[in-house]
Amino acid sequence: MTTYSPGYKSNRKWSEIITIIQSAERFVFSTHADPDGDGLGSELALARWLKRRGKTVDILNPTPMNGIYDFLDPEGEIQVYEPTVHADIIAAAEAFIIFDIGDYKRLGEVGKAMSATGKPMINIDHHPGDKTQFTHSVDDATACATGVLVYDLIRHLDATPIDKWIAEPLYAAIVNDTGNFRFNNTNPEAHAVAMDLLETGVEPNTVYMNIYEQTSRGRVELLKYTLENLRFSSNGELAWSVLTQTELDAAGATPDDLTGLSDFMRSIQGVEIGCSIVALENEPVKISLRSKGKYTVNDIAGQFDGGGHAFAAGAQLDLPVKDAVEKVVNACLAKVEDLIHAG
Repeated sequence: MTTYSPGYKSNRKWSEIITIIQSAERFVFSTHADPDGDGLGSELALARWLKRRGKTVDILNPTPMNGIYDFLDPEGEIQVYEPTVHADIIAAAEAFIIFDIGDYKRLGEVGKAMSATGKPMINIDHHPGDKTQFTHSVDDATACATGVLVYDLIRHLDATPIDKWIAEPLYAAIVNDTGNFRFNNTNPEAHAVAMDLLETGVEPNTVYMNIYEQTSRGRVELLKYTLENLRFSSNGELAWSVLTQTELDAAGATPDDLTGLSDFMRSIQGVEIGCSIVALENEPVKISLRSKGKYTVNDIAGQFDGGGHAFAAGAQLDLPVKDAVEKVVNACLAKVEDLIHAG
């Protein structure tokens, strides 16, 4: 167990949310579909903190999590929402807290069930975007991860130091969203919070290996295909790939193996925007956009009702893959060419 860093300060306004948390006894937590380490770590940490204080917390997510995050949930605290199974839990909850939800649509059916109750719906997030669907919100795009906001909330709730059981998912949240402190959202607050979390005994190598060193054979095959079919444009500043169900099946891969392809493209020398386009059977075409920082990409995603951070964003298109590729690539090219002409 650690003492909090005396140099850590925050001016975020938590009072309304703290009032709800202190008065309610039963909560349901959730995060976006295809949850990442930030959403998962944030909901697990606050759930554990509240459970220790006698509160009841159920975590109901819209879709299963990627297996690389199983280490965060050894006791099976996270469930996948099923309307017939969890109706009573939703009805009994006094408040709902949703984490890391940059696009409300990605909350899916569980969001509809929560909203129908008319009970408080709290948003804790660090993505820009419309949050009018929630009754209460702390939405701070300066935070490197939603996990930092949860850490800050806990500090405002109680001065009692946290331990490793709560700290590890928060550390994983920060590692996930900063690319292990490599991305340009890594700021002094990220390191200050990480310092406190590491004092609890969190092992950074364990978190890193679980998130970044669990490459399956299927993912290797997908990377191989991506390398062989990678397209470049605008003097190599734009790189993009297209993967369909055919390639996924041929690789013996799962949708979990698709994670991080746009990050890989961004890492190529000279590439400023990496764009992964994935078209799986009976699903919308999914696009993932990553930028080194020269160009913003959340505005590109916004053209297709998506969103995210300035340099990391995504969207879904209900179009045939050929049409989706044309629209997305043209939007990326327009962004690059506009800046070139502006310069």
